[in-house]
Amino acid sequence: MRLALIVGSAWGVFCGIANGWPLATTLVQMAVPLVWVAVAVSYRTANDGRQGALLGTIALLAANISYFVIGSIARLLDGGSAATDARFFALWAALGLVVGPVSGLIGWFLREGRLAFASIVALSVVTLAEPIALWPHIAQTDSRIVFVAVGLAGFLLPLVSQREQWREATKALLVALALTYPAALALEAVLIALGQISPPLRLI
Repeated sequence: MRLALIVGSAWGVFCGIANGWPLATTLVQMAVPLVWVAVAVSYRTANDGRQGALLGTIALLAANISYFVIGSIARLLDGGSAATDARFFALWAALGLVVGPVSGLIGWFLREGRLAFASIVALSVVTLAEPIALWPHIAQTDSRIVFVAVGLAGFLLPLVSQREQWREATKALLVALALTYPAALALEAVLIALGQISPPLRLI
């Protein structure tokens, strides 16, 4: 639990500090890195599925709290209001209560070798889907560089994680690619509904 708090808080502090930096701004505002943080913490320390889900949730909530604190302090020092930050904090905290347990379970599955194929596919799909969902809505060069890098990580994950079993690695990659576009469309619809990106939704 301590590692989940430390790693989650450290990522949240980094996000608060790096928000506004070239390239880093897009990365710290994406959800994929948070998923990877929760997966990594669970993979490293979880002893069972329940603990994995709990650790993933703690990591995401710690990241959200520390990011909110850093951002609110900066905004108040600039003479602004933290009301907008509070709204986003509530939104991301609610999402963390859903995404955290799932990410933590993926980390534990990977640690135990259970449902490894499904877990790798799921993590690959999530990593690929977000940059694809955001691509039509955010056209800045810095952002698109980050989107390509994140997407490349999602593409390579099945190949790298199962590099000693090329048949399974290829199968995992093909399944992930087949699921990525539908997942990106669903994510895009959710982000529009939450007001994170602007409509219209792309045509299927």
